[in-house]
Amino acid sequence: MSTPSDKILDLLQQVSALKELDDQYRAGPKSALAKKDSKQRRIRRQQIRKEMKDLASSARKVRSEETASRG
Repeated sequence: MSTPSDKILDLLQQVSALKELDDQYRAGPKSALAKKDSKQRRIRRQQIRKEMKDLASSARKVRSEETASRG
């Protein structure tokens, strides 16, 4: 089972790969398929941002609960 840190690293690697593809898209011809792929990458980046925010929120909640249980 992966840890939240592993998941964040995986998501960051995905963002990096998407950025590289977007850089290639900007430099190349804009066919209908390329535009569709670009849109799909944008949607995936939005999903990744949400996943990362959710992971961060969960981590903050866990830390808060741990701190409260100690005190």
